[in-house]
Amino acid sequence: MARIGRQVDHYSEVDIQSIRADFSPDRQHRFTLTMEYSNNLLNKARTRTVTVILKNPSAADEKRSDSTIRKVETYVWQHFPDARNLNILNIFGFRATDAKEVNIKLSGEGSAAVNGSENDRFFAEILEKSDYVICAWGGPSGIDGKNYNSRITAVKELISNNYKGPVFQVCGSQLTKEPLHGLMWGYQYELKPFTI
Repeated sequence: MARIGRQVDHYSEVDIQSIRADFSPDRQHRFTLTMEYSNNLLNKARTRTVTVILKNPSAADEKRSDSTIRKVETYVWQHFPDARNLNILNIFGFRATDAKEVNIKLSGEGSAAVNGSENDRFFAEILEKSDYVICAWGGPSGIDGKNYNSRITAVKELISNNYKGPVFQVCGSQLTKEPLHGLMWGYQYELKPFTI
């Protein structure tokens, strides 16, 4: 099993009781992480659903967050004033803090071992219920480039086939070849359209 990093508290505006996750039976793959923001009088206008697509899951689960998810939770709350629900998907379902461990599994066992048997099914289900999508998988970070690009092509096809709304990326001061990874987002960074 790959190394799983440190957990942190979820963002204060997340309703902890609402958090759900879909794992493989051995918990080596996480297919979804879904949550709602707090429901109070100040937030009644929040009704929409944002889905963020990251690279691969790490430590976050139904009870605790990790650094990337915490950053994403906060950014979405601040930049989508109509967002009630946040969904997290990953291009690879295999849980690892270091993407190089994803590559080791990919090299040794093939793409099915890192994607996870149900990842594409959950992509289709979640995307169909989304109002906004943010692509945030970043560069390969040690994952074989050919395999990485092949998976991104497949994910873009899943988006095109199951979602018709706006697609965004978060952009900092420097352009990146792939959409900036969620861990690298600055809270002041701009949302810009992302072409699938």
